Amino acid sequence: MSESFHLKKGDTAPSLEAILRDDGSEPVDLTEADVWLRLQEPRGGGLVLKSGVSVIDEEQGHVRYVWSESDGDTEQTGRHRADFIVKYPDGAQETFPNDGFHDVVITE
Repeated sequence: MSESFHLKKGDTAPSLEAILRDDGSEPVDLTEADVWLRLQEPRGGGLVLKSGVSVIDEEQGHVRYVWSESDGDTEQTGRHRADFIVKYPDGAQETFPNDGFHDVVITE
């Protein structure tokens, strides 16, 4: 996921999918790792969402987040910064992308 991801307020589809890659562009092994999506307001603003994602393919770093209507995931309109936080089985933590953010745009 390198381009902006767009949703309308209240939408729960499509889901947000990404392949998490290391700095050498290789997929990250997510075997037994916990992964969260973090969505923030632009420029260091407040936290909009932090929620677990599904790991679709552990060895290929493929993750999916399904938006939840009951949690109001897409109720806050605007351009948001998104990243994925991985906690490995040994306790180490890493954020993807390692530099910058993905854009998630929620419109009226």
